[in-house]
Amino acid sequence: MMTAVREQLRAGATQIKLSVGGGVSSNYDPLDVTEYTFEEIKAAVDVAKTWNTYVMVHANTDASIRTAIAAGVLSIEHGFLLEEETIKLMANKGVWLSPEPLLNDEDAFPFTGENQRKWIQVTDGTDKTYSLAKKYKAKVAFGTDLLFDPTLGPKQGKFLAKLKRWFTPYEALKIATSENAELLAMCGPRNPYKEGPLGVVAEGAYADLLLVNGNPLENLDLVADPDKNFAMIMKDGKIYKNTVK
Repeated sequence: MMTAVREQLRAGATQIKLSVGGGVSSNYDPLDVTEYTFEEIKAAVDVAKTWNTYVMVHANTDASIRTAIAAGVLSIEHGFLLEEETIKLMANKGVWLSPEPLLNDEDAFPFTGENQRKWIQVTDGTDKTYSLAKKYKAKVAFGTDLLFDPTLGPKQGKFLAKLKRWFTPYEALKIATSENAELLAMCGPRNPYKEGPLGVVAEGAYADLLLVNGNPLENLDLVADPDKNFAMIMKDGKIYKNTVK
């Protein structure tokens, strides 16, 4: 484990991600499996610390997440089967939670067989995970796995809009922008964004800006249709779309 982590960091990794539990799309690991021992996870955490960065983990079950937190992991990706006491622990320790607003709805991933059964199990836990995270004021990030499916990629904004089930539009947008930036910046000197800060509108910051036709602070659904509602898209100071008259 220590060798593998050092190899990744030498190759330019900014953070380390481990899969410490089963996944929905994985064909050979049931959701209940905890895939690394405490000692293995801690070895990865210890090496990451020597590089002034941190470890995040793919995990769904309460047992795997408890083990990861005890080993010093700072961010939990997914976490759909978390229990209330573990969410409280994460909030107290400042451990981040990066779930996905996955629901068994019209945007369901196209799984079949055993993977479909795991999908149902995970999405049955989505509401509980978000609700408890908000209740205990846990640090929440926004991300999805949509980039792995070209047909789902255009729905990224639609998934962000699903956060309105648990958060106000302001809270959801803050999670996706400034709070995501806070999490990313935890890699310290490994941070690839060295020219300026992320997640703020300020002189010298990265110029990733949107102009929206309408007010997403009042109607979060506007971000679900960027083709229609985004008048301008600027990333790193370069304008990719501009329909402003």
